[in-house]
Amino acid sequence: MYRGPHVDDSGLSGPPSICDVRPTTVVEDSARFVALFLAAGTPTLMPRPRQPGSPKPWGPGEWDLVPGTWSRWNTLLLHRPGEWRATWVQWSPSWEFLGWYVNVQEPLWRARWGFDFRDLQLDILVGADGSWQWKDQEDFARSTESGLIRDEVAKEAQAAAAAAVAAIEARDEPFDGSWEKWRPPARWPLPGLPNATELASALRWSAEDSLGRY
Repeated sequence: MYRGPHVDDSGLSGPPSICDVRPTTVVEDSARFVALFLAAGTPTLMPRPRQPGSPKPWGPGEWDLVPGTWSRWNTLLLHRPGEWRATWVQWSPSWEFLGWYVNVQEPLWRARWGFDFRDLQLDILVGADGSWQWKDQEDFARSTESGLIRDEVAKEAQAAAAAAVAAIEARDEPFDGSWEKWRPPARWPLPGLPNATELASALRWSAEDSLGRY
């Protein structure tokens, strides 16, 4: 499972709570990359604001974890060890290449259920032609102003975003098309969520869950 905790650096919300669960298939786990495949049609759990249209960040009691489906894309999630971002290579469900998505996040953390990641709101959309644009800058600003993301973490996020832009413009891997023709073996099954007992355990934050520092 690729699991995202909601973390409040101010400490006002208490310990992290799980706000995102995505079953994935491990494609590569090496010193070069951790690559996870998130197939179109995969069942997930995702946050939904109780007040429709309310802007992030959502605080305690302002969102619910609800069933969902990863339906719009086939996505390969690429993580370099220690890097403060993930790069998603994206295709349509029929495998038309759509481009990339840079998700600024804390470095990937190995966890008892697979991998945990902390989303830092700031994102970059990259078209198949290499053109790019910012996404969620306002969400990032609200999160830093509210203390949800503390200053030193925000600086790491901004540095990661700047490094990603440099890589995009230089057409460095993976923005060089090296993963564009990747396909999963046809025999791979669609991952699913665990049974109710295991899922209930996975959704409880415990002393075993740390993201390296929490």
